[in-house]
Amino acid sequence: MIKAIPTDDKQTVSKAFGRAKWFALYKDGSKEAEYLDGSGNAEHGAGTGAAASLIEKAVQQVFAAEVGPKAYDALVAGGVHISIVKAGTTLAELV
Repeated sequence: MIKAIPTDDKQTVSKAFGRAKWFALYKDGSKEAEYLDGSGNAEHGAGTGAAASLIEKAVQQVFAAEVGPKAYDALVAGGVHISIVKAGTTLAELV
């Protein structure tokens, strides 16, 4: 299972999903993250762009403080489970 967490500092959960600087990707219970650059997401539709990138990477679960309705629909349609967590939660707490 691959989990994704939006982050701006590579340590905590970002307030924003689509405009996060990076997405920390954790594979199969690993404590080591691979970071996906989030800056390539479009200014408009950033959430759906982020969702498409994560689905392309075969992410199965997203932990985020907030996910917009279009990004939410895209993630669910891609088979991704979404868990809402508090912004500022450390990444270590979620893996």
